Amino acid sequence: MPDQKKTLSIFSFSGVQLRFLKYCMGFFIPLIIVYAILEILVLNIPINYKVFGNYLNKHASEIEVMALGSSQMKCGFNPALSVERAINLASTSQHHNEDFKILKGTINRIPNLKTVIIEVSYNHLELPHHPKDYWKNSVYLKYYGINTFERPTWVKDKLIYLANARFYSHKLMDHYFYKTDKSQLNEYGFDTNNYEGVFKKLNYDETKIAEHKFKIITREDLTIFNTNTVYLFKMIDFMKEKNLNVIICTVPLYKTYLNKRNPNIVRRRDSVLSEILKKYKNVTILDKETDTLQFTAKDFLNENHLNPDGAKKFTALVNRKLDSLH
Repeated sequence: MPDQKKTLSIFSFSGVQLRFLKYCMGFFIPLIIVYAILEILVLNIPINYKVFGNYLNKHASEIEVMALGSSQMKCGFNPALSVERAINLASTSQHHNEDFKILKGTINRIPNLKTVIIEVSYNHLELPHHPKDYWKNSVYLKYYGINTFERPTWVKDKLIYLANARFYSHKLMDHYFYKTDKSQLNEYGFDTNNYEGVFKKLNYDETKIAEHKFKIITREDLTIFNTNTVYLFKMIDFMKEKNLNVIICTVPLYKTYLNKRNPNIVRRRDSVLSEILKKYKNVTILDKETDTLQFTAKDFLNENHLNPDGAKKFTALVNRKLDSLH
């Protein structure tokens, strides 16, 4: 019988096999080293998810309010100004399915959580949820300690650069080379210097803003609407079972954006909010989407996002709702 150790030994390989092995090592080892460097560089960027995670780990036992939502909520609610200890885990393009997973994944770590703030923006109910392999799953796992993959995780699932190489390549260039990132994140991860938008470029001139072209989704989708509505009720049922107060927010929009909304989408969304108010005693609504009196051009980053000045006003309105719950 052949000696198994000798048979499996690298010295038993033919010359061709050894050359191929050396070629593979010469090709892959530099790639692994380059990737490791990129991963380290990304992890050292002061990105908001990292700050969110650090704050969550440090203050979990003190947090009483959690805000969830998309970039509109991320830009609109500053936890530093909240009357109760709060965390804002909203992020760009985050939908209700991510919100719900984040809530379920953190609730046992936040024993004093009393109120959840969720966003139901203009077309929230007619935008599809992200798929199960959404790239932010790696972000939630790495920084929040939450498995949103809906499967056992692998080592690569925690690799941030690999999760979205294009996005993080831009972040790397902005931070290390171009030095264009002017973000100033407070301890809560809120960007207190988030003014560099189109409205500032137009010097907050309402005439120029009125002429500015922007994107707005007006496409209707009743199938998605029905699916998302059922999901929203499922979320609220969960929060009711956990004895949590819920503040549903519509974040302020600039008047040019308001004028371009699809009225059918607005009507359906508002009908759902009315039904929620009738059904749930633990829910209150902060509807500021059309508030053009308190929120002027100087409060906006662009047509549908507030800047820190607008966030100060909006957070004050959230505080009034929080006070009314006690």
